[in-house]
Amino acid sequence: MTEYYNDDSLAPSRGGGADAGQAPSVGLGRVRTVNASKVEILLEQGVDPSALGNIGGLLKIAIAPGCWVFGSIHGIDDSAQGVVLHVDFVGETTRDGGPISRGVSSYPLPGDHVYPLDNDEMALLFAPSEGLSVRIGTVYPGDVPAVIHPDNLLSKHFAVLGSTGTGKSSALALMIHRIVEQLPQAHILILDPHNEYAAAFSDIGVHYDPTTLSLPYWLMNFEEHIEVFIGQREVSREVEVDILKRSLLAARKKSARHATSRITVDTPVPYKMTDLLSDLDTQMGRLEKPETLLPFLRLKHKIEELRSDERFGFMFSGMLINDTFPDIVARLLRMPSDGRPVSTLDLSGVPSDIVDVVVSLLCRMVFDFALWSRKGASARPLLLVCEEAHRYVPRTQKPRFDSARRVIERIAKEGRKYGVSLGLVSQRPSDVSESVLSQCGTILSMRMNNERDAAFVASAMPEGSETFLNSISSLRNRECILCGEGVAVPMRVRLDYLSDNLRPSSADPAFSENWADGSEDVSFVRTVIERWRSGGAR
Repeated sequence: MTEYYNDDSLAPSRGGGADAGQAPSVGLGRVRTVNASKVEILLEQGVDPSALGNIGGLLKIAIAPGCWVFGSIHGIDDSAQGVVLHVDFVGETTRDGGPISRGVSSYPLPGDHVYPLDNDEMALLFAPSEGLSVRIGTVYPGDVPAVIHPDNLLSKHFAVLGSTGTGKSSALALMIHRIVEQLPQAHILILDPHNEYAAAFSDIGVHYDPTTLSLPYWLMNFEEHIEVFIGQREVSREVEVDILKRSLLAARKKSARHATSRITVDTPVPYKMTDLLSDLDTQMGRLEKPETLLPFLRLKHKIEELRSDERFGFMFSGMLINDTFPDIVARLLRMPSDGRPVSTLDLSGVPSDIVDVVVSLLCRMVFDFALWSRKGASARPLLLVCEEAHRYVPRTQKPRFDSARRVIERIAKEGRKYGVSLGLVSQRPSDVSESVLSQCGTILSMRMNNERDAAFVASAMPEGSETFLNSISSLRNRECILCGEGVAVPMRVRLDYLSDNLRPSSADPAFSENWADGSEDVSFVRTVIERWRSGGAR
């Protein structure tokens, strides 16, 4: 890394600055030192650094007639020569009136003149150069609109990260509402593990939970069948897997309406659970030794258990054997949208035994549908939002979430080719798979209270100057650092206010108000217990 020092005197400007006739008549100071990512600027005597907005303030450096480099202040020092600003590069324009681009190709030199930015220049700097743009807030400092570019945001995935209570869910809701305002024929599916988003999208979305969702068991692929019917146990697992494979293939082929030679254990062909059990009985009838019957009996017992347990009714009800696949996909992916392009799926009522399989099935269904739609006349881009992403794509592999992890990783790596956008939301980014997070072209980071999380987010950001990375731990609520493909240049954003009826139901309980009221009685407890016992059905 090369640095140019000029501590004793300032070099004359090289064609830029006031002498070039392209810059304002009054400058703030001149460049003192330069390296590959930042500059030091010595202010002119009498210039008040607070007039620049202090830390985070923006300025420009004249490097040639009509050519500017833009920077953001990340530090202020007092030296023997005067006040010194430490400035990170943000972007540049290579000709007078030309578009502003991220990054720097032509560096300033010691002695180049430095000037403040006006609001028009800031608006140009933070606005996408072309295509649809959507406002989500204002750029700090000042009141210049902060906009995102939906095409770049969605085509290259995004992540919303931040500690609990910093406003991640509201930030996501704000972005989706603003995008849907401009693109009302969108197709968005949100996996909601805490039932937060039903209220936020009640006007533009449809909400599903285990009482209203039908997700037939036959939609599962072979790997998901193994997780549900066999699990991760070690004893005789390989034997049971082999038995299940033979019986599942036989059951699928028996119900198939197409050429059975093309049917596999993964083909989403409806089959009857009774056919699966019948094939197990047939295989058992060929055996003579009692000890070899145990794997078959274990499989039969698990299948019967799932069929009789009401908690699994949304998957294993006997009414789900009909081929309703087109209807399921059309409802979940909102085709047609009918003015409600958002689907929110409440996972809080899904039994913990199979919630990871449900997530895997839904994510795989979205990806496979997009893949096969590309082989037809036209594709329909889809957005899949995964809340609490650290649960389903953990940094360290967990056998229980293997199927969900694998399909989400595939979407992260290949989804862009087929029009599937992935949105990750997490309060513990350091626990999210690095391979998945690294595929997110845009990152929106709220405040991070945990030093490990803050460091991880800083390292995962696709770009970003020291100014922004160092401010992650000091952001206020409703503030975020936004960088990557979805924005013109990295920026610190004050998010727009979202009205109460459009916000997720994730607000913290008001202890002082609730405990001061004291209006609960035994009838309140009875109501909660009934709701608890019925699984939310009452």
